[in-house]
Amino acid sequence: MAIMGGDLSSPMMAIASGPLAQTGWPSLRLRGAPSSSLRGYNTRESAEDEAIDHASRRLRSISDAERLLVDQVRNWALKASHRPDSKAEALLRWLEEHLQPGGEWSDTRVILFTEYRTTQTWLHEILASHGFGGDRLALMFGGMDPQDREEVKAAFQAHPDDSPVRILLATDAASEGIDLQNHCNLLVHIEIPYNPNVMEQRNGRIDRHGQKRDEVVIWHPVDSEGDHGDDILRALRKLDAMRADMGSVNPVIAPQLPALLAGRRRELDTRFAELRIERARRFVKAERELRERIAKLHERLVTTRGELRLTPEHVERAVRAALRLTDKPDLEPATLPNVPNAKVFHMPALAGSWSRCLEGLEHPYTRRIRPITFDHDVAKGRDDVVLVHLNHPLVQMSLRVLRAEVWARDDVKKLYRVSVRALPDSDLDSPALAVVSRLVITGGNHHRIHEELTGSGGYLRDASFRREERVTTVRAWLDASTPTNIPDSLFDALRTRFEKHTDAVLKTVEARSKDQLRTLGNTIDLRKQREIDDMAQILDDLEKNLRAELEKEAEPKQLELFSEDERTQLRRDRLALRARLERIPEERERELSAIEQRHSDLVEHTFPVAVILLVPESLARGGQR
Repeated sequence: MAIMGGDLSSPMMAIASGPLAQTGWPSLRLRGAPSSSLRGYNTRESAEDEAIDHASRRLRSISDAERLLVDQVRNWALKASHRPDSKAEALLRWLEEHLQPGGEWSDTRVILFTEYRTTQTWLHEILASHGFGGDRLALMFGGMDPQDREEVKAAFQAHPDDSPVRILLATDAASEGIDLQNHCNLLVHIEIPYNPNVMEQRNGRIDRHGQKRDEVVIWHPVDSEGDHGDDILRALRKLDAMRADMGSVNPVIAPQLPALLAGRRRELDTRFAELRIERARRFVKAERELRERIAKLHERLVTTRGELRLTPEHVERAVRAALRLTDKPDLEPATLPNVPNAKVFHMPALAGSWSRCLEGLEHPYTRRIRPITFDHDVAKGRDDVVLVHLNHPLVQMSLRVLRAEVWARDDVKKLYRVSVRALPDSDLDSPALAVVSRLVITGGNHHRIHEELTGSGGYLRDASFRREERVTTVRAWLDASTPTNIPDSLFDALRTRFEKHTDAVLKTVEARSKDQLRTLGNTIDLRKQREIDDMAQILDDLEKNLRAELEKEAEPKQLELFSEDERTQLRRDRLALRARLERIPEERERELSAIEQRHSDLVEHTFPVAVILLVPESLARGGQR
């Protein structure tokens, strides 16, 4: 879309502030490199300025006539340096339309990319003098202090309600490795780089994963006179079509783009690109299969999350239990706009080793301490809340506390292994129990193959104990039950029943472990086969590479050009390659045998962890059953 025309006045700024602004130069012989060259230049512009400065000092003194001409050029540059040209005027109108509709600042943000620091400085002055400066405008360029750079990034990425920045005026120093897509979907190329890689890097700052808008809009300047803009637009449309087929077209168009931008070429030669497209179509099937594999992996992730009960509520309960066990303050409920209650919390004050759980809570721009949540859906797309995921220090330290409590001695443990919970009478008409156990499956050489928590249970009657065969029913009991307080007399009665039927309960736990071992048989076999295939592939690739290297080494060489030590080393290398190749069959047999042995003679080991006594609600309230 053609919105700007003409050439930038940045050269005028360079003339007005550069060496021509001097009235004369003393004769100086440059004997050594500039001192800054020993330290390295921060930017290309600073290197150019210093080179021009030192080179200019070697010139002879100018005559009066030459000085008059220099003064005239300098005066003209000074007058023109602060005057917007047609491109800048069009940019100002565009900014008013998109950022200040109705004369008031909106939440819209835009990135303006320049290729040179001089252009950025010139445009900065124009924007500031037309009401687009102050805290609404941020600069990013090469050579910035890293901390200042991060502050600019944080301000631009923060929510518009928190940060007033609406315009980021950047050089290509901001075109790589920076995410700027949180609240920005508009970008303008003030200067178009000849290298198409740079342009794609610029576009990638906002056209990337995490962009909240449905559309990313990118403008570029074109000549308002003639049809040169149509040439560029037609070329870009062709590039888009080619990119859809082959993913990247930079190697094809890079040699042609400078001529196109300069107006010396009107069409892109795409014959070679079309040949590449034909070859690239072979990869379409692989890409489709990759997407299908990702979808299956995501489905597996969701299934595993359900099986392991990794819900936000369960993670929260684990963290709060660990905080209580270590005598730490509890989580404090917090509120956020458009977030249901009981989903967000304030992190308590934590000291000692737990203090690292507080890292990352500070907002990168406002510096305010943010609340936390255990729910991925709540944290998605927001920067005013911190997601406490499974690898977060708070969760990891909490799980370590809970695991240690499972095996703690009776005289020091703080976590009881017995709990009483109530169920509606419609779900349970007599006392029952559930046992949570740690199941460890080992193979040959006692190698641990699998580990998980299992649940088993049954009906705890006075005369007998009957196992509940359906695992789903036991899980439903645990999901629907709630903590309850029962009279001591009822608890003593339940304990008497449990002690009376302990052998039957243990047999139920062991039966559940054996059932799970049979269920996991196919999974373990598949895992074993995958290990076998992976090891075979590794050794096959190694054998292939060794044979190829030996064949290459067998080609005649002018060994007389080598020294004696080099010839000796070459012979040793060949012998080492042959020896390594000869060991592969034996190594393959040994490794595959070890995998087979590791997955043989599977044995389950069961360690009861907790007992949950389940009672009907009417019995918990004082009834008899």
